[in-house]
This record gives sequence, C-alpha cells and structure tokens, in this order.
Amino acid sequence: MQCLGWIFLCGLLPLRSFAVTYDLPSAGNTLVGHLQYTQSHYNDSVAVLAQQYDVGLNALIDANPGVDPLRRLGSGVFLTIPTQYLLPDEHHGIVVNLPEMRLYYFPTNANIVMTYPIGVGKIGKSVPVTRTAVARKTTDPTWIPPEDIREFNREQGIELPKVMPPGPDNPLGHYAIYLKLPTYLIHSTIFPDSVGKRASFGCVRMHEADVKELFSLVDRGLPVSIVNIPVKAGWNNNRLYLEAHPALEEFPTTTNSLVGMVNLVGNTVQKQSQLVLIDWQLVAFLHEERDGMPHEVGMVV
Repeated sequence: MQCLGWIFLCGLLPLRSFAVTYDLPSAGNTLVGHLQYTQSHYNDSVAVLAQQYDVGLNALIDANPGVDPLRRLGSGVFLTIPTQYLLPDEHHGIVVNLPEMRLYYFPTNANIVMTYPIGVGKIGKSVPVTRTAVARKTTDPTWIPPEDIREFNREQGIELPKVMPPGPDNPLGHYAIYLKLPTYLIHSTIFPDSVGKRASFGCVRMHEADVKELFSLVDRGLPVSIVNIPVKAGWNNNRLYLEAHPALEEFPTTTNSLVGMVNLVGNTVQKQSQLVLIDWQLVAFLHEERDGMPHEVGMVV
C-alpha cells in the first residue's frame, strides 16, 4: 500500500486539540493532509493521543488494529495518526460525515478547508441525514434535557433536572451551535473521550478548543449538510485513492457490499479520459479492513 507525504513525530505535542486547516487542492484533486507517525510514552493511552492529535478515538483505533483503548499503551508502541483525508464532494458551509465522524468547514470566499473530529449519536439516536443550516449560537448554554435522555439517566439512578443551567455539569459545555433541525446541536462536551465515538443522543460533539474556533467563524444561515458517506474515492496527481470507514448500522449504503465499492471505483474512473490501472485486490482488502485512511488503489497509465 502506498501513501504520500509520511511524517514521523515523536509524541512531544502538548495535550490539546487544535484546528487543522488545509489549502484546497487543485481542480480534480481531493486529497489533503499527511499521515503522521508517533511512538508512545509510558503513560500514553489511545484517548490521550486522539486528543493530542485532534483525531477521533475510533479513527485512531481503526488505523491501529490491535491497540486496546481501555489500557495504557506503555512505552515504544508505534502508531499511525490518521490525518490524511479525501474531501467530500460538497465544498460549502459545514459538512458532517457521520460514518467518518468528522466535520468539514469550508469558509466562504476562501480557498481552504478546516476539519475536526466529532462524536455522533448512538445507534438509533443519530442526527438525520439532511440539509439544514445554523439557526443561532450561544455561549454557556442552558440545557433542557429531552425526555428520552432523562429516562435513560433515570434508569442509571440519576435524576436530571428539567432545566440545567450553565456550569461544569452541563453536557453542552461552553459553546453551542443550534441547527434549524429542531433539538440538534453542534456543541462542546464535558466528556472529551466521546469525541470520535457513537456516544450522544443525536447531537454533534466537539472538543472544546475546536468548537470554540468554529463558533467564532460561523453565522446564522450557514448551510449544514449531514451526509452518510462511509467510502470515498478521489484523486491526487493522477493517482486514485480509496478511503473506507465502518458503515453505520442504521444507514445502509451501496458501498456496504464489495460490488458497491467496485462500482464506486468504476464510476470514479469513468470520469477520467485516460486509462487507469486498478489494484482490485487492495480494493477488496479495504472493503473488509476499513481503516479510515486513504490508500492509493490506482493510477493513470
């Protein structure tokens, strides 16, 4: 398997999440970023490194089969940091790709993209796949827990108040971006380990530093597209890449099957006017082993 622009880092970054901004690639190309590599220190865990590199927890696990997210890594474990992405087709406003558990923000009149890991809804509690827009935003929001969340907590022996004021126990954190889709928000969280997982009751969770930045950039009316694209195909300098994520159980797509993934590759190649050599064995492998990273599966010959 081939990947461009490998970078090796030594795990010396401070424990914080940080925005990642890329120049949009030239016309016809969709690959941004570079894979990174690090070596763990004694007290490192998958959750710690996910926050450090601003990648989702599940994304880091998928990129490193065999790591145990519940245990300390110990010293000397080599890890791939999945910080290379194929951009979604839409380059306008906010794009939330649910199976990827990643948000893309395309600022108006700027040739850049900003991207952040997100936490999404549990099975059966996901935000709908739809087009909506930013309705409003607020700092230190008051939370009115929906009845299903109150009932869930009641079963755990916790009685939530009908209205929760701002504070350290408010799960919305300090920043909330309300969508025109009723009851759904993009917000910070007091549970940072849930970013990159299916853990919410439908809202989109972000790390505090990430949503603080996004909050400062977006305005009411900004388009928001919520999409379900577990498999993406795209180009970089006449080389074809495939990026496959585990599909969400309640959102079946054609690329859940190998035939569907083959068709996606075929349709992407048809847009080229040149002959493309495809590694079909690698395509089949990525259908089974969905590690969430772009892999070169073909090239123009």
